Amino acid sequence: MPAAARRWRLDVAYRGEGYHGFAVQPGTRTVAGALSEALATVLQLPAPPPLVCAGRTDAGVHALGQVVHVDLAMPDDGGDDEAWGTRVARSCTRLLAPSIVVRSCRPAPEGFDARHAATSRTYRYLVHEAASPSPLLVGLAWQVAGPLDVRAMAQAAYAALGEHDFRALCRRPSGTDAAEPIVRRVLDVAVDVVGDDLVLGADGRLIRVTIQASSFCHQMVRSFVAVLVAIGSRSLNAADLNERLRTGDRAGLPPPAPPEGLCLVAVGYG
Repeated sequence: MPAAARRWRLDVAYRGEGYHGFAVQPGTRTVAGALSEALATVLQLPAPPPLVCAGRTDAGVHALGQVVHVDLAMPDDGGDDEAWGTRVARSCTRLLAPSIVVRSCRPAPEGFDARHAATSRTYRYLVHEAASPSPLLVGLAWQVAGPLDVRAMAQAAYAALGEHDFRALCRRPSGTDAAEPIVRRVLDVAVDVVGDDLVLGADGRLIRVTIQASSFCHQMVRSFVAVLVAIGSRSLNAADLNERLRTGDRAGLPPPAPPEGLCLVAVGYG
């Protein structure tokens, strides 16, 4: 007989292309749908179990550090908790890899909630500055011809630190008042250049934008990166970003950067 259900924490990594975001959508291939179905198969459940994640990533967005909780009953003969969780993680990964990997499955602390207990989320965005795309970066970075002034981008990025109204950099939920502020608190931000000759060859630079906040609004990181790239190409300047954070006015700003450069890399819990 199975024991009573208890809460488990799953740490999950995935490639976002081919999935219509994380959240379950009937008739659509999503990360949560595939993971839930894998759990049902591995555990021989009558129906896929509901999942709760730390951050609902959009279509095409990747994750290295997504955190999910699920309530599951471990069989009485399942052995110790950690061993059973390891078997579940490995079995799900065999069904889902390489696009989805369950890095760990372990008992969650009392009262744990993957979404509401999270105190921070960290996203990374990769911009490939080059005249032509790299086959090894397609689907993982936004290719921009450049040249980009990375120092100007890095200096401008600091304007986002602290608590601001991010209306100008967010997609507002339908049915909400456009005059209502969308306040978020950014804990850390950085723009730097990372290099790997095996990936980039002799041409191009890989620019990394990292941003950590207590929470994010929809398309906030992608819109922020698009503005930084515009600043790097000198079509906008740092004062423009400061002004939009002050006024909440989105008019004239570039569209959000494409989803493939974005990755949820970590979730913090107090």
